[in-house]
Amino acid sequence: MRASFFYIIFIFCFFKSFSQEISGVIVDSKTNVPIEGASVYFDNTTVGTISDLDGLFNITKSASINSPLVVSFLGYKKQVISNYSTEEKLTIFLVEDISTLNEVFLESKDSWSRARKLKDFKAYFFGQTDNALSCKILNEEVLILQFLEAENKLVASTKAPLIILNGNLKYQISYDLQDFEVTYKISNNLEDFYPTSVYYAGTSFYTSGVTNKRIIKRRNQAYKGSVMHFMRALLRGKLVKNKFKLLLNGQEVPPENFISVYATDNPELFQVRLFKPLRVVYNNDIHNQSTITSKDTYFYLDLNGNHTPVDGLIFTGYFGKQRIADTLPLDFQLGTD
Repeated sequence: MRASFFYIIFIFCFFKSFSQEISGVIVDSKTNVPIEGASVYFDNTTVGTISDLDGLFNITKSASINSPLVVSFLGYKKQVISNYSTEEKLTIFLVEDISTLNEVFLESKDSWSRARKLKDFKAYFFGQTDNALSCKILNEEVLILQFLEAENKLVASTKAPLIILNGNLKYQISYDLQDFEVTYKISNNLEDFYPTSVYYAGTSFYTSGVTNKRIIKRRNQAYKGSVMHFMRALLRGKLVKNKFKLLLNGQEVPPENFISVYATDNPELFQVRLFKPLRVVYNNDIHNQSTITSKDTYFYLDLNGNHTPVDGLIFTGYFGKQRIADTLPLDFQLGTD
């Protein structure tokens, strides 16, 4: 049986206990001219706005999130701001991206057709679930794909953020892809390619479409048994109540014997130690089994269940197969369906 290992990067955030309003002005770094229509959003959330005619913006951060603030405008380099305050108005200088304006974007010639590269990109970026099948990239022309022959690696970059429509979950996602690569192993006959690792990273902004009970149910289903669900239940000491089982050598084990959660000086950040790689089963479903391995002695979780360092955990199985199509914004909460 062939095992494939998938390394997934999750952007993390820190949780604040009260709502805050962040305000500022966005200007061109050379001319100091205000930039109208720049996107301002908290990464991987549904909270965002755009700058007005004078480059001004106001954005309210709810109690449940504190992601980095992302500011972007076509033709300028994106800014990701982690240290922001309600005490002072922000002045954000956007730098013109000369390479984006002048570069002629051509895909390199390689043995894979664009159709084949695009098919693999979608498979490993969206995943292969029902939600993945409902996803569409509305601006495929901005996607640059290359197959690196010497490394057996598919890489991707973009000229602008990808606009993704998730039909099942009714989200439109603006995804600014920073990195994407799939590394393959070639079969003995040199004809079949098998992925051994998948890596992608970027910033994202979710816009919710019209919801009804059916959509809320689908979103709840995407949440249940997910990495986000597992981590939130772990922090609250409610893995068993939330229908998660931990297995070691095929035998169920008490979570408290193999995972320890420690308080830190920051009341909203916790240190976690996973003593051994464990198999995770959700709701006794043989199709919802995962393995979680910690690369270091400790990793950290915030109150939203986001971990750091971002590459500190390795997920395989169900967790490892969760991709953009099955992820939810960080400010997601279970709805009533």
